[in-house]
This record gives sequence, C-alpha cells and structure tokens, in this order.
Amino acid sequence: MGGGSITTVSKNEFRKRDLFYVVPMWLLSLVLPNPVPHRKREFQKRDLIYLAILVVLPLLWRDFHFHHLMVLAGMNAISALGLSLFLGYTGQISLGHAAFFGAGAYTTALLTTQQGFPSLLAFIISAAVSASFAYVIGKPILKLKGYFLALATLGFGEIFLVIVRETPGLTGGVVGISGIPWFTFAGIVFDTYLKQYYLIWGVLIGLLIFSKNIVRSRMGRAFLAVSASEDAASTVGIPVAQTKLKAFVMSAAFAGFGGSLFASVMATASPESFSLNLSILIVMMVILGGMGNLYGPIAGAIFLTWLTDVLAGFQEYSLPLYGMIFILLLIFFPEGIGTRLGFRIVYLISYWAKKRRREKGKIE
Repeated sequence: MGGGSITTVSKNEFRKRDLFYVVPMWLLSLVLPNPVPHRKREFQKRDLIYLAILVVLPLLWRDFHFHHLMVLAGMNAISALGLSLFLGYTGQISLGHAAFFGAGAYTTALLTTQQGFPSLLAFIISAAVSASFAYVIGKPILKLKGYFLALATLGFGEIFLVIVRETPGLTGGVVGISGIPWFTFAGIVFDTYLKQYYLIWGVLIGLLIFSKNIVRSRMGRAFLAVSASEDAASTVGIPVAQTKLKAFVMSAAFAGFGGSLFASVMATASPESFSLNLSILIVMMVILGGMGNLYGPIAGAIFLTWLTDVLAGFQEYSLPLYGMIFILLLIFFPEGIGTRLGFRIVYLISYWAKKRRREKGKIE
C-alpha cells in the first residue's frame, strides 16, 4: 500500500522534504510491533510502567555512579537479550558471545579512529560484522548439539582473543585501541553518563520491541519447536539447521550492537574486556533472569551488574559470596528472577497484609 501511494504522486507534487516523512516511517516500520498479532489483551500496562521508570529514574537519582552502573547494565542487557533468543528460545548454548561483543567493539574502534566513519554508520556495520562472523562459523558448528556446541563456541571465543592479541598492527595487540570518539548523532555528543544512559536504554528498548515481534512470529514459533525437540521439529517441516543459524546470527548481531556501544562509551577496546569471563557472565544473566522470557535477561543484567559492583568492596570474600548468592537465587527462583519476581512480591505483600489483619484482630 505504501509503495502504491507514492507512485500516484506526480513529480511536480513530490517534494524533497517528503523524504523526511517517508524514510523515518519506513525505519519505524522495521521495529514497531505489527498491529495484527498484537491484540489489546496482549498489551500490558507494565510495559508503560517500566518505560516511565527508565525515563524518570536517572533524573530523580542524579548520582554519577548510579548512571555509570546503569550504562554498563544496559550494554550487558543488550547482549543478554540477544543470547536469550539463542539460549532461551532455541535451546542452544553459546560460550563465545564475548567474541561477537568484541568484534563489534573493535569494528567501531577501527572505523571511527582510522577511517573517520560517523558513529551511527559504525554502529550498524559493527552489528553486521558480528552477524557475518556468526554466519560463517555457525554453518559448520551448529550441526553439533549440547556440550559439543558449547565447546565449539568456546573455541571460537579463544581463537578471537588470539587473533586480536597477535595482530598489533591492526588491533593494537594486548594494549588495544584507545581514543575512540564519543557516540554522536544529529549533532548530539553523548559524552556524559546521563546522555549515554538514554542512548543505550533507548537502543535496548528498540531491540526489545524487535525481539517481541520475532518471538510472536512464525520464526519465534520455529525457535520454540527446535528447543522442544529438533527431531519433532524436522518431521513437521521446520528447517532445523536454518532456524538455529538464524537465532545464532541474530544473537551475534545484538552482541555486536552492545560491543559498539561499549567502545563508544569506554573510549577503548582491549582483549581482556572480551575474555571467557564475559561470555559466562552473559550466560549467567540469561539463566538467572529467566530463559524463554524477554524481560528476564534484562533483569539478570541489572542484578548481576550491581552485584558485581557491590561485592567488589569485599575483595577476597567477593567470589564465595557471589557463588553463594547465585546458588540461593537459583534455588528460590528456579525459573529466573524476571519470571516469578512479580508473583513473589505480590505474594509477600498479601501475606504481610493478612498477618497485620490477624494481629490487629487479636489486639482488639
């Protein structure tokens, strides 16, 4: 319909400024929810509540350290959200997502510092590079299953680190690349934590909307079918290999977005930032937040980012405390804190209210 309406306009009537209406509307159509599958009952007020909290919170809490932690949490959440499509919905595990995160960071670093690319173009190319790497390695390794697939992705992550360290002429070697310019868009330089907060969480919200469309589409149902049983999915005509590859490439693109923002925010890219520890941390965010739930990885990213910062003050006791807290959360929230947290809070509030009423009745 959109194409037909444009062709009916004569050349004399068509003005250059009309491009400022057509192009933005086309870009929005790529990420905004499709009105057909999203019925009224599927729209929840909690989405607006979450959005309002994200917008107002940094204005009310003006602590720079809080803004910095939320910026880190947002970048981690972007990678965790992408991995949830591969791990949570498709049922596959990857221990090499730090490599895709690093590929996005190094691509942005090289394009902006050496080639003079604008930030937005480097941001898009970084995701494309990470997705291309995922496609190339995904074709052979996604034939594997379970632990073998995890080991294969782990190997790719280590190979990436070796290549980065052994090519100092391109990547700066173990020192890395520094002096990466701030992200700039429409004349706005995102050089403060508050600006970076809105940039990163704005990107995250856009990717969350995109992910919701994916999981509610035919592709999302194919992801779930592959997760339940690859053999059963293939018998009903679902191309299992292609479905797994699509999820893998998509999750890598998300990691590329996160890595690009990381380079622009931190103004540096070095190998130690993209080690196996980061891959494990992203997997923990998905598992702790809740698999098969798009809000879960975001909750897990926020929680683990803050927990890491809090436990940093305990030094030698930080690792045991970290493990203890993680085990307790898995015991009491086996489906993830982002899945059942709301139900637990409602239960605790109702239990506390009933207890107060009983105590009040005894006193009277």
